[in-house]
Amino acid sequence: MTMSGWFNGGCRWLMIGCFGVILGSCDESENYLRGSLADSYDMEFDSIRARLYASELSIEYVVDSEQGEKITLRVTLNAGAGVLVAGKTYNLATDGTISRGEGFDAKLPELSTGTLDLSEYAGTDGSAVEGEFSATFITTNQNKLSLRGAFVTELEIVQP
Repeated sequence: MTMSGWFNGGCRWLMIGCFGVILGSCDESENYLRGSLADSYDMEFDSIRARLYASELSIEYVVDSEQGEKITLRVTLNAGAGVLVAGKTYNLATDGTISRGEGFDAKLPELSTGTLDLSEYAGTDGSAVEGEFSATFITTNQNKLSLRGAFVTELEIVQP
């Protein structure tokens, strides 16, 4: 291959490869919290955990602080939602809650609508839990705030 052939062909592939690396590094995280509620409330977190209690499944966005762990946001699906399975959408307004843990000054506004989608769930200790949720909250001024999040973590079964 001549130098001009390499430059015209090889350099083009090199540029395409570099562009692919740049795009790949811009991928969004698997775990996130976004929306107008996240713009108004501190939604910083360091890790996510999924805990299955006898009465509920809890997805917890956790921040590490000097005082220990604090739960930035807890998305809870009550046992009344029925048997939990992957590939199903659950109604958080009727079968769950979204709340903050202890140590935060401001409570969240009232939950108006919300869904939780479990894309991966087996219900066994250590198994993968993956999904996303979206919710709308109503403030005391009747303003609507939205929040959506995604999570990928492992299930921890908590015995009573």
